[in-house]
Amino acid sequence: MPVAGSITCLTGRAATSSLGHLLRVFEPADSKSRSVRLKQACLSPHVWRVRLSPDCKSCCSIRDLQKRKALSQPRFARISCKCTAASALVQDGWPLWAALSACAAGGQVLEQRTSFGAALSAPLLSLLLALLLSAAGILTTANPVYDMIWTYIMPLGAALYLLESDLRQLLNAASSTFGAFIIGAAGSVAGTVVAWQILGPRLGPDGWKVASALCASYIGGSVNFAAVSQSLGLAPGPLLAASMAADNIAMAVYLTAIMIIPAKNIGAAATPHNHDCTALDRPDLDSTAMQQPGHACVETITSSTAEDLTAASSASTKAAVSAAPSVESISLALAFGIAACGLGQFLAGAVGLPSINLAAMAIVASLFASVGSSVTAATPFKGAEALGGAAMLLFFATIGAGAGSLTALRSTGWLTAFIAIQLVVHMTVIILGGFVIARLPMQVVLTASNANIGGPATAAAMAASRGWPHMVRPAMLTGSFGYAVGTAIGCAVSQWLRVL
Repeated sequence: MPVAGSITCLTGRAATSSLGHLLRVFEPADSKSRSVRLKQACLSPHVWRVRLSPDCKSCCSIRDLQKRKALSQPRFARISCKCTAASALVQDGWPLWAALSACAAGGQVLEQRTSFGAALSAPLLSLLLALLLSAAGILTTANPVYDMIWTYIMPLGAALYLLESDLRQLLNAASSTFGAFIIGAAGSVAGTVVAWQILGPRLGPDGWKVASALCASYIGGSVNFAAVSQSLGLAPGPLLAASMAADNIAMAVYLTAIMIIPAKNIGAAATPHNHDCTALDRPDLDSTAMQQPGHACVETITSSTAEDLTAASSASTKAAVSAAPSVESISLALAFGIAACGLGQFLAGAVGLPSINLAAMAIVASLFASVGSSVTAATPFKGAEALGGAAMLLFFATIGAGAGSLTALRSTGWLTAFIAIQLVVHMTVIILGGFVIARLPMQVVLTASNANIGGPATAAAMAASRGWPHMVRPAMLTGSFGYAVGTAIGCAVSQWLRVL
């Protein structure tokens, strides 16, 4: 099939050629989408811009190609050529799996054992390690293994993340933090809309997908970024790698910044329902009025005997302590995680919205977690979160390998500016809404903000390091809730951004 057009290299040498040189084997065009599928492309290891002539009635429809919709106008697309796959040192089989696993493990080890790694985070380090190996010609940039990880391993990892969190405890054990978290999530959505209005066109034709994935990330975490990316069809390649890198770097800077914001320790004496009743963190409150009969704080104190507090503490401790992961718990986690993915896909298809399959999966996995915790004294899925974390690191390594070149990081400039606007608006909303209007203590607001931006692990780590042990559990619960709802909110925001 002859196709008219030309190609130009975007990553160094300029070159022009017949487009038929680039697109060698085609399948018949689909009558509905008027698209053809690229079977083989072999050029130099660069990223090329393809211009199809206006009279061409077909366009490349592949995962790593971006195109304009209007068929009557000249179309432009970016193609990451796959010729490096044939020359890479590690191309397939167990060596490829071993290399990807080594990048994932290396990122985790560096985060745990070095201050440099802790600042960058394991996902970013895994991505960068694989990117370096790919740029050096060691890892292939395209392989069916990558599609397998993208299609199956990543959704399973996201499901496993949720199986170990009993979200029923949110309102009882973390009500104030949960309220601040909701305000912070609204701030993340508002920040995305504001940033899109200012810098949206700078992100390119797939910018709305990137913006939506970033919004999901700043409600839940990187797992939601990955899930929304897949749901919206954001193809693995330079844009996705640059987005992940900018996301993790900006997150590290933000979490460092909120670590130094002063906040007095309200202590565990203030119950989760009455964090706003302490004058330690809110000097503007009238401490005399707080001591009057009928005030919420007085009622709380007089209605709680020493025996009640001891019993509550014992119950909390018992719920927090559970057996170590076993073959049984890991097997159950895998079984129910896979079931959650399957049911999510089925439910999404049943309502005619296949793109929300991961959001549906998150709901199913959260239900499994709640039912499992209600049936047994402790979660039957012990170890699921760690297993899911390992699967997600493997996914991040795949993103780095698929980028193929360090030039993928060049486009982080506008992405970093976009994220900066998102985070500034988020912080403004959660401070005004949580601290000023809702009169929540600053440590509650900062913990919730950390759970929004970084996730449960970073929020709990901040609470522990700042001497707020009573905030560790609320941090974990609210952060886990972010994992459960972040994907759905990100997909909803994407529909909004498309019409703005």
